[in-house]
Amino acid sequence: MAASPGYEARETTDERPERVAAIQRLSTAFLRSALYPDDPAWADAVATLAAEAAPEGSIETK
Repeated sequence: MAASPGYEARETTDERPERVAAIQRLSTAFLRSALYPDDPAWADAVATLAAEAAPEGSIETK
């Protein structure tokens, strides 16, 4: 990850902390499921996002 400001840095250009948190949760879940195929983290994260009343984003798959 090039140009990362530092471990545990709290810097972002996004003004919505909720969106930043959602990206963090989804990224972590995706990587967990990619590294550990039996881990349901990605499927759970997608289901949680879809169930939110006002989701911070959407997920599209091929």
